[in-house]
Amino acid sequence: MKAAGHFFRELSSREEEGEISINDHTASISSAGDTVCRDAKILSVQGKKNIYLDNGFLFVLSQPISLENEVAYQNTYQKSISWLEIFTLKKAIILSVILLVGLFVLRFLLSASVGTLVAMFPYKWEEQIGKNAYTSFSTFAFDESNLPNERIVKIRTQANTIIAANGLRRTEIFFHESDLFGANALAFPGGPIVVTDDLVKLLESDELTLAVIAHELAHIEKRHSLNQIIEVVGVAAIASVLLGSTDSLIEEASLVAVNLFASANSRNFEKEADLVALNYLEKANLEPETFANAIEKLTQYTCEIKTGDSIDDCINDIESGWFSTHPNGAARIQYLTSD
Repeated sequence: MKAAGHFFRELSSREEEGEISINDHTASISSAGDTVCRDAKILSVQGKKNIYLDNGFLFVLSQPISLENEVAYQNTYQKSISWLEIFTLKKAIILSVILLVGLFVLRFLLSASVGTLVAMFPYKWEEQIGKNAYTSFSTFAFDESNLPNERIVKIRTQANTIIAANGLRRTEIFFHESDLFGANALAFPGGPIVVTDDLVKLLESDELTLAVIAHELAHIEKRHSLNQIIEVVGVAAIASVLLGSTDSLIEEASLVAVNLFASANSRNFEKEADLVALNYLEKANLEPETFANAIEKLTQYTCEIKTGDSIDDCINDIESGWFSTHPNGAARIQYLTSD
């Protein structure tokens, strides 16, 4: 193929008239009967007129080439783009399958690397995240505790005994009145732990409260919150990159997928924290059975405030309050009391 036009030499803005001869994927340029360059590789053809060569030359055709010729001179990447621009149902199905497989592979790689990422994450940064979160929650969710100060000091002292006996990192324990959380205990990443007044009053026995605190200490020691943060952020980032769109349906689907994953993973962490808490109590010369008693009492309380279910059915199906991301009450009591 031969065609007329003008060209620009490498790093030059001066336009020169000439002719280009194309043979397969190479081109030669001549001007006024003289050869300017020979057998330069065609890098790309853009806009059906601009031909870029590997020697830095740009040749601009006077007349655009045909679509067939443009595709013939494109590199592999450009051919792929052109292929994608032409819609067919078969192509859409193939690309959807590739996308789904890619999501599963990325999800697997993320899960495989989370443990390493958590281990590399500095404890001081994790503790700072926890402190910031606690400070934020304190502005709207936590009020000053109404428990007697003597009782707070006693529980803290006993909790510190559990910490010392198990060689755990020092963790602050705060007591608060909270209409938002009700009877609950929360462990922030790296600490602190918050215990609500309603939980202490419901459990009545300080030993039962300490058992719940041991559970929260296990979350902190095993870095469960940080693990979830990294995994959920990673999944959300993958969804944003691969499914990024202003379309509300896709955004909602991505959010649901992230939340479902986080909930399923939470149950695994809760069971681990349950079992680790039993070891903590035993090493501190406290009765491990107190934790099962605490779970039973919390389950009973939550079931009593539900309507429409029998106590037995409720215990087997409870998924509210403190148990929203925990294994059901019956399952927990079974593995906590089994030898």
